[in-house]
Amino acid sequence: QLGRTSARFGIPQDGQQRSLVNEVAHQQFRESTTDEERSRLPKYDDESDVGLMRALEQLRRPLCFDELVGYGFSPQEQSSSVTRTIFDGWSAAVSGHMMRG
Repeated sequence: QLGRTSARFGIPQDGQQRSLVNEVAHQQFRESTTDEERSRLPKYDDESDVGLMRALEQLRRPLCFDELVGYGFSPQEQSSSVTRTIFDGWSAAVSGHMMRG
């Protein structure tokens, strides 16, 4: 959000490849990720370093299903596990996680 607040932070200055905000995100990503995390998060051509940091934060969060709709779900202790006990009708488990690919 800092980059949106001030063009000085969000737009690369003369002679710079990255804005100040993207440079900080780039350094933080490089210093804080494991080899496994880097292998799972290739940077897309049009992706900013801030966007890559957002993807890293999401990768580190446990998978959970935010909403269960339909019929036959049994109560779960963990939101990453869903059991359907009735097989008539329809049902869906919805997660806010975005897939990269």
